[in-house]
Amino acid sequence: MSLFGRILGQGRDPDRQQHQAEQRARSQAWETALNNRTAPEFVKDRLENTKAGRLPWVSTGSVGALVAQRTHGIEPVGIVSGNCWYHYGYSWTRGHYDGWHTAIDRMQREAALLDANAVVDVQMKATRMEGTGADQMDYAVFGTAVRIAGLAPTRTPVVATVSALEFARLMESGILPVGLAIGAHFNWYYTYFNAGGFGTWWNQELTALSEFMSDVRRTALSQLASDGARMGTGVLARVQFSELLHAESSDNDPRERFLARYIAFGTAVLHEPRRHVPLGLRAVFSVKDGKMTPVVPTDEEII
Repeated sequence: MSLFGRILGQGRDPDRQQHQAEQRARSQAWETALNNRTAPEFVKDRLENTKAGRLPWVSTGSVGALVAQRTHGIEPVGIVSGNCWYHYGYSWTRGHYDGWHTAIDRMQREAALLDANAVVDVQMKATRMEGTGADQMDYAVFGTAVRIAGLAPTRTPVVATVSALEFARLMESGILPVGLAIGAHFNWYYTYFNAGGFGTWWNQELTALSEFMSDVRRTALSQLASDGARMGTGVLARVQFSELLHAESSDNDPRERFLARYIAFGTAVLHEPRRHVPLGLRAVFSVKDGKMTPVVPTDEEII
């Protein structure tokens, strides 16, 4: 075979060629489905088999949570996920917000195909591939789709970072989880070498950097509150994390640069702050005078 034929891939293993053709077909199916705000047919088939019980369900919950769910009318139906590789343009902060919400929207579509009314225990991951530049990132979310007794299936299942058991307990207390709130902020900090304490031998606070990071954090939390207010009356801020990236100086800009990001997300809820729900506690035993005496009727079972 000629060198030109080898370059073109002629004479390759037929199995390998078939695999590559299948990969191209899957990629095209994903592109078409995402443009039409749906899922490819092979994803729909998997979810349909899971919904019908032909495939086993998978959950992110613990064993204890699964056992407790049986008493609260919660049925796990499978893990759902969504992701979005996003490129920042005019605003890294806005890009971060849009990337997360695009991934969440795609996860909700999978949950709707399972006839779920909620996605609980949602986890979020961000990945930046080396060599692609700092203006691109992959946003991924996944959680357990569940059916909750008393709630009808919906095209937009509720997304929550709380577990299924916590979700049920909130509802029992008159607190309704309504969605996932996100706050994110990026900003650059510039400094000349040894400015503000960089590069010295002293132990000291870098006050300028402290003020800068505090401002980034407050801005992100303010966005979290605003996003939560769009959906409910409060936010259970479950996860917060920050990162400070160092960028080397260049001939065009001799200053050192630090890129800070702060991300916070949690479950938005609807509740009445002044409404107090009694816990329903009752005395079972009395330890008066050093003796343990039952204080319930003797024919009542005590657990």
